[in-house]
Amino acid sequence: MARRRNTKERILQVAEELFAQQGFAATSVSEIAAQVGISSPGIYKHYNNKLAIYEEVCGRLMAPLAEATDKLDAASNFHEMSQQIQVVMTELSTKPNIARLVQHATLARDETLDLLSDRWYRRFFSFISDSANNPDSEWINVPTAMAFHCMILGYVTLAPLHESIFGFDPLQKESLDDQLKLQHSLVSGLNRLVEKFPKRD
Repeated sequence: MARRRNTKERILQVAEELFAQQGFAATSVSEIAAQVGISSPGIYKHYNNKLAIYEEVCGRLMAPLAEATDKLDAASNFHEMSQQIQVVMTELSTKPNIARLVQHATLARDETLDLLSDRWYRRFFSFISDSANNPDSEWINVPTAMAFHCMILGYVTLAPLHESIFGFDPLQKESLDDQLKLQHSLVSGLNRLVEKFPKRD
């Protein structure tokens, strides 16, 4: 039983790296099996198909992020939005394959995008729908959420490119702390702007 668990864990580890590097469509079951060190039929002792592997890979990566963001309430004020950004940035920096999987799925626009959207991202962004119905939360809307999400995901996705240009790893703690401060400043600035121009009756 332990050996079976170890093989399944190894399948997920290898599949995550391959999906992150080259995308779902370009990764074959035989390629995963070869890197795990088993035959292709051996994969099917654990998973029915490649999409089932992808689904579990996403679950392992996304579940901790979902759990962390579920605890936040963006309906009250900008402090929660700042917390949201910090949680997401920290999680993505320690698991950059999340951003890579999202990038590949977005470009492919295939069943992996549907899976990520329906199972995970609707959950992540549910606070926007809830808060949008609150007349005191004018600041929280879809364009704002999309803008911050693009900045956060883009920062992680482009980290290798920026490292090659600037000569340091943007996902190291010091660099990440600087980025978190920038994100916090943006949120605080938006907060002050909203306070300066109160909602009209």
